[in-house]
Order: sequence, then structure tokens, then C-alpha cells
Amino acid sequence: MILANLVEMANSRKSSDIHIIEGQAIYCRNHDGQIDVLSDIPLNKAEVQLLFSDLITEDKALLLKNNGDIDIASSFGDIRTRINIFREQNGLSAVIRLLQGNIPTMNELRLPMTVQNLINKDHGLILFTAATGNGKTTSIASMLQAVSKKYSKRIIMIEDPIEYLHENNSSLFSQREVGRDVPDFATGLRSALREDPDIIMIGEMRDRETILSAIAAAESGHLVFSTLHSADVIQATDRILQYFPAGEQEMIQAQFANAFEAVIAQKLIPRKDKQGRVAAFEVLLKTDATKNVIRSGNSFNLRGYMSLKDGMNTMDYSIGELRRKGIIL
Repeated sequence: MILANLVEMANSRKSSDIHIIEGQAIYCRNHDGQIDVLSDIPLNKAEVQLLFSDLITEDKALLLKNNGDIDIASSFGDIRTRINIFREQNGLSAVIRLLQGNIPTMNELRLPMTVQNLINKDHGLILFTAATGNGKTTSIASMLQAVSKKYSKRIIMIEDPIEYLHENNSSLFSQREVGRDVPDFATGLRSALREDPDIIMIGEMRDRETILSAIAAAESGHLVFSTLHSADVIQATDRILQYFPAGEQEMIQAQFANAFEAVIAQKLIPRKDKQGRVAAFEVLLKTDATKNVIRSGNSFNLRGYMSLKDGMNTMDYSIGELRRKGIIL
């Protein structure tokens, strides 16, 4: 079996992911978000290894041996993919994320207008949060493409791995991959600050040093985009604190409250017409009230301040609107 054929097969079925587990059939996540069989022919250890042999360099093989998993970005014709290869109890496994060839526009993604307007900001931290596979990277990519077409900006992206390939329009992109171009997010971010950026995109904030550097960059006049893994905006603000000891949390609350411009949670939901999935969005914007709530350590009260008149909304409201419009069940 050839990997390119599997990717093409999954793409023809509008699947978002391919799941390969040694000794089992090959599955995919279909356009409605359900798990389906892609091929009922199981692959043995040698076949799984052969499937990825052209992609796993010596450096990647060493990482897989030492860390138990690796990330690789690769293109098959016009189809770009993000591949996570990992060891588990059955042996070698992989999940292949199929990315859209063209970056969708903000309108195509149905980003709320208050989120679309964030591309006009010149500094601050814009944070997208969701469980894996709910479109955070795609939303940020669409916003950066919109910036690139509207403004002349220097945009530096630090990703693990690089997912969407951006073309220079009025703006100038540099895309750096963790493990290939930089050792980690924190190092890449420190380097980016010496590379004349207007906008910095950090693939994920997942350690103390990266969070501190991202907040500092936002406070010093840069527009910073990044992601977290959490279900809603309140969990996102709390999750940032989890990377810091108790003695530092009050300081981080104050710095984050000053630096953030928006926290956006999103969730993909199957469409009523069976034509894929649509995103619901929870939007928290910086106002005097929300800034003070975060600074005081009372993030659990944020929803009481997420007023529609200020351009914010809860996830329940967004899902309710999609139901009211007949887009989801």
C-alpha cells in the first residue's frame, strides 16, 4: 500500500484524518466527524514502517525512539498533511491530518465579525482554544491571510509542524518549524523578536517560558497569535496559570490581563445537511471589566461579563444560533 494512495482515498471521501494502527484495519474520520473504515486490510509492522519510510529521517527516527512520537508535515500532490507517528501497545501507529489545499477565508469559516475585526489590531495576544481537531490552526491561518492581503506586515510563524503554506501578498511571511529550524517554541519566539516582526504566530503555548515570552511580545507592541488545548475561554485562562507555581500566578494573571486582546474557543459540530461540520465560537474580548476579572483571579465569573453588545458571546449562545438557523440539529 502507498501512503499517497491512502491520502487520496481519504481526501475523495472528504475525511479529515486517517488512523493507522499496526495489525488493524485503516480508519478515517469522515466529514461528519464519525470514524469509518477506510481500508479493511490490516497492516503488519513491516508494512506500517514501509508506509512512512520515505518521511522518517535519521533525526526523526531517533526522536521516535527517544520520545515515542514524532510530527511530520508532508504534501501529496495538492493535499497537504500533518502526520503524527507514535508507538502504542499494538506497535507503530499514526494519525494523518488532511489540510485544505487553499486557506479558507474568514467568511467561509463563519468567523464572528468581532473576531474578523481583530486583524486590525496592531498589538496584543489573540488566543484560540479548542480540543485537537477543531480547527484552531485553520482559523488563525485564515486571519493571517486576511492580514497579508490588507496590510504590509512582517509575519513570523513558529509551528510544530508547518501546516498551511502562506504566500506573500502585501505582507512578508517567514515560517519556521520546531525540530528543523528551531529547537522549541520558546527559542523560536526569542529569535523572532530579533527578526523585525509585526505579527508572531506561535503554534502552541505549552510551557512556562513560551507563555512568558508571548505575553512579553504582546506587551511590547507585537500582535501575537497562539493556541491552547481547552474546551472554553474560562478553562483557557485557568490553564495558563497551571504552568506556573503558586507564588507566580498572581503576577501572570496581571500580565495576561494586560496583554490579551481576545480568547476564542471553537468547536466543530456536524451540519444538519450532512455536508461536513461547522464551527461554533465562544468569544471573550478585552474590556475594562473582563481585564479586571482576570487580574483579580475570578475567571469563573467571566461569562457574566461576556455581553453581546460588547461583541462577545458564549458557546451555548453560538450553538443556539446555529440551531435557530437550521444549520445543525
